[in-house]
Amino acid sequence: MWKLLRIVILLFLLIPVVSWISWKFKDQVQINLLVVDKTTPNCNYSEHLSFFWLANQKRWVKPNGEEYNFAEDFYGFHPDGHGDYVIKDLRVFEKKGFASLADSLDVAFFADTYGIYNSNWKDHPDYGKDTISFFYGGLQATEIDLIRELKQKGKTIIAEFNFFASPTAPVIRQQAEDMLGVKWNGWVGKYYNTLDTLLDSEIPRWVPDLYEKNYKKKYDFKNAGIVLVDNKERIVILDAKKHLNRRFPVLESELSTQKKYKVPESIYYPFWFDINTSDSQNTILAWFHLDVNRKGEALLNQFDLPKKFPAIIEHNKDYHFIYFACDFSDNEMGIYSSYFRGVDKLSAAFYNVNQVKDRKMFFWEYYRPFMKTVMDDISADKLNRMECVD
Repeated sequence: MWKLLRIVILLFLLIPVVSWISWKFKDQVQINLLVVDKTTPNCNYSEHLSFFWLANQKRWVKPNGEEYNFAEDFYGFHPDGHGDYVIKDLRVFEKKGFASLADSLDVAFFADTYGIYNSNWKDHPDYGKDTISFFYGGLQATEIDLIRELKQKGKTIIAEFNFFASPTAPVIRQQAEDMLGVKWNGWVGKYYNTLDTLLDSEIPRWVPDLYEKNYKKKYDFKNAGIVLVDNKERIVILDAKKHLNRRFPVLESELSTQKKYKVPESIYYPFWFDINTSDSQNTILAWFHLDVNRKGEALLNQFDLPKKFPAIIEHNKDYHFIYFACDFSDNEMGIYSSYFRGVDKLSAAFYNVNQVKDRKMFFWEYYRPFMKTVMDDISADKLNRMECVD
């Protein structure tokens, strides 16, 4: 019995060692990656951490062979955690122009352009106060110039919520929409497990304020629900018990998407999303569905809001573009688990299906298999191009 127990203990200790060695000696792929994230109010880097987790797991390295560092290798707002910051953005390339940068890149990933406000930066003196002022963010002309070059050169462009939405200036937004064939309708939304502001401190102060301003009555929501707000400061609240058949926004994938990306037919999505339309140059890979009842549908109709709209949009012809109409990569993952090959086999141990606010289930069940396929395709394309040059 003791001998068997020692064997079990030895195997238990050896498995992670073998897993790490298997990851460490996996072939590296040199991918020139540019990441833009302007929404880093603290040092957890959640908006782009999942992307770097996958890149690290896939053994993507810089052209010089160094591993990517999620805390340093991005353009945007860099806080030091002690009240100071550095803004490192694409303006550093303006003098040389963006043609040579686009030539060198394999992938440009726009994780989040929402930016920094005094109310969401924890080291700002006005953090948590009623006064909200814009500090840094929004899509800029420099990013538009780079995207134009990337598109012309047939490169890969990946973007997420809120690439088109506020605080990007309307003229910049129009240029991005025209170039990429996506049109934002002005609305964003988010699921809350409770709409009671006393029970959920993450509900923004403007939610009850806008509701009372729009409807001239007291905000008194207690159930779960979905909050929708637009750039004209209109607000719609779908109460889970009054307006919804299923309380969560549901991400539903096309059959071809399920097969290619190894993702489930549907999965609930409990975080920020935006509502867009796409023109015929793009393909819709997945949809968001707000499963409303008759009362909920009537409420949406008052504001011309759809109950089904694109969640993942792709163009894969003369250039490759993927737009995720949600905070697809926003997840506070631990980077160290990416150093172990086969860690996905233990994915069920990393999340609790009953913790609806925990987005780790979405990461393991949907994000990881989807992005794994995307990155595998990018890696294969890079290796093929290198072989052609040789």
